[in-house]
Amino acid sequence: MIKWLFMNRSIRTKIVWSNMVISLVPLLILSYLFYQTSTSSLEQAMIRSSDQNAEYVSDNLDQYFRNLSTSALQVYGFKRVIDLMENGTNYSDANIMDIRESLAGYYRLVVSNNADIIKITVLGSDNTVQDSWSRADSYNVIALNDQVPHYREIPDLPFQHSLMFTYTDPVIEQDLFVYAMTIYDPFYKKKFGSLVFYVKGKDFYKKMEKYNRSPNVIVLQNERGETFYRTSEAYAGEVKPYIRPERMIDSHAHQLHFSQNRELLTSTSYLDHANVGLSVLYPSTELADNRRNTLRITIVVLILVMLVIAGFSLLAQQFITRPIQYLGKAMRAVRRGKFNTTLKPNRWHDDLSELTANFNFMTEKIQELIEKEYKMQLRNKEAQFLALQMQINPHFLYNTLQTIGGKAVLIGDYEIHEMCRALGDMFRYSFYEGNMESTLGQELAHLNNYLYIQQLRFEESLKTEFEVQSELMDCSMIRFMLQPIMENTIVHALGQEDHHLLVIGVTAVREGKDVLIVIRDNGTGMEEEKLAELQAALSSPSPEVFSGVSIGLRNVHERIRLFYGPPYGLTLDSRLGEGTTVKIRIPYKKAGAEHV
Repeated sequence: MIKWLFMNRSIRTKIVWSNMVISLVPLLILSYLFYQTSTSSLEQAMIRSSDQNAEYVSDNLDQYFRNLSTSALQVYGFKRVIDLMENGTNYSDANIMDIRESLAGYYRLVVSNNADIIKITVLGSDNTVQDSWSRADSYNVIALNDQVPHYREIPDLPFQHSLMFTYTDPVIEQDLFVYAMTIYDPFYKKKFGSLVFYVKGKDFYKKMEKYNRSPNVIVLQNERGETFYRTSEAYAGEVKPYIRPERMIDSHAHQLHFSQNRELLTSTSYLDHANVGLSVLYPSTELADNRRNTLRITIVVLILVMLVIAGFSLLAQQFITRPIQYLGKAMRAVRRGKFNTTLKPNRWHDDLSELTANFNFMTEKIQELIEKEYKMQLRNKEAQFLALQMQINPHFLYNTLQTIGGKAVLIGDYEIHEMCRALGDMFRYSFYEGNMESTLGQELAHLNNYLYIQQLRFEESLKTEFEVQSELMDCSMIRFMLQPIMENTIVHALGQEDHHLLVIGVTAVREGKDVLIVIRDNGTGMEEEKLAELQAALSSPSPEVFSGVSIGLRNVHERIRLFYGPPYGLTLDSRLGEGTTVKIRIPYKKAGAEHV
């Protein structure tokens, strides 16, 4: 629509359409104010009424569910029942009658507080049924089996968690409400067993509907986010799945919020210490009628204002089009390469004169940038020339080491020859001028050359262990990644304790589409403050934080993130006196023929 109004149109038409479009802003503001004044009183009245009703509903329903949870927790007052749940039934026990009396007393206490309960099942610590009570013999057939939802989860609910749901029992062919709670030792969190309460569905629904007032809708969800009761299927898409908070929340708190179209007010609250989520939906038809009336008035006002704006725009456009035409002509000259084009400033001060001044400033800046770009190209050429000169030194060092190694072989000192060979291979690998990528196998070979030299230096104080999957040897990775980290480990670990056997382990495993390389040592580790400082610096590196040998960690981390992206890089973990672990995560990519 906007393109149709403005594209391929004359300046006169664009000005008229622009003024008409801009006029929509004050019109919309006036419409909004009118809408607010007409609906604010209705919304406030609805909020006050809904808030009182939501508080009443949540308090009464919370009391109902708390009676169930309190009845379950009262089992702690019956030690013999707890012993039965924990140890099972022993019919040869002389106290079996006392256990039966304790069970009967507990059942009486539960039923006295919850008259709707028709069956109670007691599960032991081994998840088997230890005892049960039924209001009538017909309810004895109710069993906890695979035909009951969540029957495998009920015996092992977390501490202070309960589970509620409804289902249709296939044997008695009736709807049932189930309340289950696992009983734990409150101090050691050891499971004693579980309690399961059954309520007839029609009694449960009657209790819930007692607090509802049509057309309001009550929705109850358990901690799994499952809806186990709702008074109506209306507004099914407006209730979000319930997510149980990590900590227990006071059920007296509730929140009110409107839906997106503000035709529905929703109250959410937590019941039974956040084991149940309550949503109460309050529809409002008066607000919808008020919005429709506002829309009709807005359309009438819009037409009148547009007609007035169009008339004045036609009169005013001639004072604007002429300067714009001059500006367009000058821009076409710049497009043809005449960057020294300038416009004569107007003698009055308005937006068009400011635009003319900015155009003249732009052409001057273009001239300056052209000169700066030319000078920058000259500097880049000089830098490339110096870089070519500096490549001579690494080749000279490599050739010199080969000569020293040859001399060592002639005099029979093969250890010096091996040191020169290892160091030469390191030089050749480090200063390779081809592809910047390598493979994990080549990186490990480079690391072995470095460790060979360090082994001669530290002798029995250094021990290394490698555990790398063979199929990862051809994994592609950037060069010079492992040696700086190994050097950092040796310097910090062996540099602080002279008579300590440093064991460094290197592992590499495949994790999905990534490769995880872990370098772990048993050194002295580092303090929590130092570890936090290094971890913070890796997330936002800066030269002030990293200094000395630790610059190798920063270098590797930044190169990995630049080459592979932000999800990859280094992570550090250390414990004082236990050692340090460095993890490197890179994407798995099999090397091709172009790798060296």
